[in-house]
Amino acid sequence: MKNKILLSVVAAIILLGAGYGLNQWFASMQKDPPKRVSKPQKTAVRIQEANPTIIQAEIVTFGRVESEQPVDIVAEVSGKIRESVNLQVGQSVRRGQVLFTLGREPFELGLQSQKSNFMREVAMILPDMKIDYPNRYEMWKSYFASLEVDKPLPKLPSYESEKEKTFLATKGILTSYYNIKAQEATLSKYVVIAPFSGSISEVYLQNGSVAPPNGKVLRLVQNSQLELKVPVETRDIQWIKTGTEVEVSTEDETQQWTGRIARVGDIVNPATQSLDVYVKIQKGKNPIYAGMYLKAKMQGGTIQNAIEVPRRAVFNENEVYTVKNDSVLSLKKVQIKKANKETLIISGIEEGEKVVIEPLINAYNEMIVKVLNSESKAEKAEKAEKTLSAN
Repeated sequence: MKNKILLSVVAAIILLGAGYGLNQWFASMQKDPPKRVSKPQKTAVRIQEANPTIIQAEIVTFGRVESEQPVDIVAEVSGKIRESVNLQVGQSVRRGQVLFTLGREPFELGLQSQKSNFMREVAMILPDMKIDYPNRYEMWKSYFASLEVDKPLPKLPSYESEKEKTFLATKGILTSYYNIKAQEATLSKYVVIAPFSGSISEVYLQNGSVAPPNGKVLRLVQNSQLELKVPVETRDIQWIKTGTEVEVSTEDETQQWTGRIARVGDIVNPATQSLDVYVKIQKGKNPIYAGMYLKAKMQGGTIQNAIEVPRRAVFNENEVYTVKNDSVLSLKKVQIKKANKETLIISGIEEGEKVVIEPLINAYNEMIVKVLNSESKAEKAEKAEKTLSAN
């Protein structure tokens, strides 16, 4: 019995071994399927075929219109403000018009008191003049008669001799006269008039306020002489020349004017690293007002042997990729001549070179690429001819 069981186990092991061997033999008879080799994908690039030429440097910037002659009107003397015109922003005034007056009653009464004392002093010298200077008596008598406390002091009669001059000086006539004339000059400062025709742009003190000596009351701008103040980056200031004509317009270019560069500032704005350029605007059919936000387009000098490319075409400050043999990237350094808002004007590119005009990810020198939208010069010329003939 034990021999039968042992024989059965041995037979099973032999059968299993034989089955495994046959399976391996059949498997070795089959050929492996061919492996698929994937072709490397070429990066597609857009290019611009270079045609170096002379490019006019153009600067486009925005700024606000300002009066060429803004003036702060101050109260040279102290007093309560009494407006003669409506002291509000935007109020128009005429040259010579009274803007406001200052309360002057106390000062005016003091001046009248001084004139009254002067009249007394002149009256006191008349008897001496009649005896010592009889030929001058009638003149001084007439001068005394012309004196009024509420009118400006008339001019003092001239003296004919050193003796008369000494006499007037010792009597205090000359001192009193010039003191009163100085006070009359001060009295005139209580009335403030417009130095030119324009508009009020700012009001610092309102009607009824007490103005301190030399305190600012309002700002007056001259609307007939306006200029546009625009910032220009320091790197572009080389293209700016005084007297150059400027195209001035609203942002949407629905209204346009002509101007000329009047002057260029010499102080750099530390926040923007720009200089202020002032454009004198000529009158046109469209009205223009101080405070308007306008665009200025200025033509600068010319740049030789240059091309204009999108800003994204240049990386590492001065490098671009070109495509040689229609499929191989080539790294090239260029010179940036001028930076615009969306484009760069560069030199260092030869005629016919194909410049990549879009940023590339993980690109490298000698990389194989596929060119998109590439047109030869002949094809471009043919397309241009077709367009002209169609029109």
